[in-house]
Formats: sequence, structure tokens, C-alpha cells
Amino acid sequence: MKIFVTGHEGFIGSEICRQARAVGHEIMGLEKPSRMENPPWNDLKSFQPDACIHAAWIATPGEYTTSPLNKSHYLWSLQLMRGLIDLGTLSFVVLGTCAEYAPASVPLLEDESLEMPESSYAKEKHRLHQELKKIFTDAEASLAWARIFYPYGPGEHPRRLISQMIQSRRDGSPLQLNNPTGVRDYIHVEDVASALLLCCERRYHGSINVGTGEGIVLGELDGMIEHLERAGEASIRIAKSLPADSVVANISKLKALGWMPRHGIESGLQTYSKI
Repeated sequence: MKIFVTGHEGFIGSEICRQARAVGHEIMGLEKPSRMENPPWNDLKSFQPDACIHAAWIATPGEYTTSPLNKSHYLWSLQLMRGLIDLGTLSFVVLGTCAEYAPASVPLLEDESLEMPESSYAKEKHRLHQELKKIFTDAEASLAWARIFYPYGPGEHPRRLISQMIQSRRDGSPLQLNNPTGVRDYIHVEDVASALLLCCERRYHGSINVGTGEGIVLGELDGMIEHLERAGEASIRIAKSLPADSVVANISKLKALGWMPRHGIESGLQTYSKI
């Protein structure tokens, strides 16, 4: 299969490409935001992709939730999807976000759980999904809207929570944990990529959660990291606790495709020891 991957040098995109090439798929990548604005249409016409996995979007911690680039990515993505449909691309996997949902006391279920995007990032992703659903109603192509929960693993941005906790353990730098009672569904980047690739290969159509189905209390993460690192004492300050909230995926749709995560949180944390 010929797969066009946007964001192919990013945290998730690079792992998608690694796994796809390992099983014999041919990859064409697009990584820079400036290229999103002006896709290389001549190269795409020559490549003639069978599928597209759209992973490119601003994701810099501390910036992405409010960045004006979210609106730009919405517009660029619409242009790109329409152009690829015209080229005859038949399988699309577009990365959404669990932030499209409202937190809930039970695992979040596609098409049933309350959708309540609040940040600019979540709102523009959600708006893109609504528009693409209209476009793909009359298209022969399939659209998997993959809501990614909390990806982690080696190669992530150093300002993401787990990397910050590990660095705090290694060098004793201070770190403030803002929501220690929150429950989150952390999924290793290798598992994210394998799920997305499977959706692409199967031409899955519809919304699909990409998580593990298991939650971890954020305040317990540091204890796990302490055990694995056996490093210096961390200086983690607990901010005033927010009300407990839970963001955990129901992954029944993903399991129905035959997918299971390779990593639990403990084995996933162990992969950081390689860096």
C-alpha cells in the first residue's frame, strides 16, 4: 500500500512510518506546516497514494491549546483532504483528540459520550471532523476519525508530563503537578501507531478511540517512575487539587478490529530507560 503521512517526522508520525515500512508499505511524508499550506501536488500525483494518515498539527506543550495555528491547520487539512479525494485516495485516517470529549466517570464511547471541546485545539479538530463527515458522505473513500488519548514514549517533547517527571527524578529539578487526582488513559506511541496503521489497512470508517481502556491516577505516576529510575529524589509540588476527573477510552471498536495494546503503563515507562 502507498501511504501518504503528514507529520511524518513528528512523535507519532515517525513511529507510523517505521512500522509501515517494516511491513512493506511505501511511504511519502509531509512534515512541515508550510507544506500543509502548499502541498506538493505534483509529487502526490506521481505517488498516487492509496491512503493518507494525517498526523500533522501543532502539538507543542504550552502552546498548542491556544495557538492561532489551530485555525490554519483546520483550513489546510480541509484543502488537503479534498485534493487527495480528487486524486483517488481511498483510505483516510485523521488524528482527532480525546479533548473533544467532556470528562466522564465511565470510559468514553464514540458517538455516545458527550462531546464538549473547550480549547482552540480541540474545537478546531472537532470542527474538522464535522466538516469531513459531510464531505465523506458522498465520497467512496473511508474516513477513520481517530481520537488519540494520552500518547507517551521516548522521543516525545521534553515538556510533556512523563518526560518532565523523569527529568525531575534524574536531576532533582522542581516540578508542579496540577491535577494529582485526575485519571488519564496513557497509550504508548508504539501502540498508537499500530492502531492507526490497522485502521488504515482495514479502511475503517467512523470515529474510533485510540487508548488502552485503562486509566492511571496522575499522582501515582511519580511513584512508578521513582521505582524504575532509582534516581535522585524528585521535587514535585502538588498544586491545589482540582475535582477528580477521568478521561479514559472505551476501546471496544478498536478491539473488534483485533487490536490490543502491547504496553501497559509499567512496560511503557521502561522504554524510556533506552534514552
